[in-house]
Amino acid sequence: MLEFQSIQQRGFHNTYDEKGNITGFEFKFTPKYYKGLWFTQCRFGNVKVDGKVYDRDSLTYVYNGLDYTREEMFDTEKYWQFRTAITVKVPCEGGLSVGYHDVVMDFGWVLNYNGALEAEADGSGMGNMAHMFGVENKRRMLLCR
Repeated sequence: MLEFQSIQQRGFHNTYDEKGNITGFEFKFTPKYYKGLWFTQCRFGNVKVDGKVYDRDSLTYVYNGLDYTREEMFDTEKYWQFRTAITVKVPCEGGLSVGYHDVVMDFGWVLNYNGALEAEADGSGMGNMAHMFGVENKRRMLLCR
């Protein structure tokens, strides 16, 4: 079941390697758009947790069991179904502590009705629809493990 917010509480946890070491954390995300998007339309930005910035080029996105970097999204012909969550994996040695965290994800998209694919007025690189719902998606989340 999806929650109303773009950043989903369900699926927010630390990630581990095969030896049991914490390698980072992950959460689920779904855009605030009324229909699905092609990955080539999506503009993924940085993730911020408690003010610390995790660069967009270090993130991995998991959709239907396949991992993608931000750059690989531009070269794939995958369609992101409406209200389907994508998993955002963030590398962070030692992960996050148990407790509440303020999570922010920058996300925008290019309107598929427009021929000017990179016509954002603010130069953010977040696409020409970033202004419609804001570039930042924010949520206070509880990490239990």
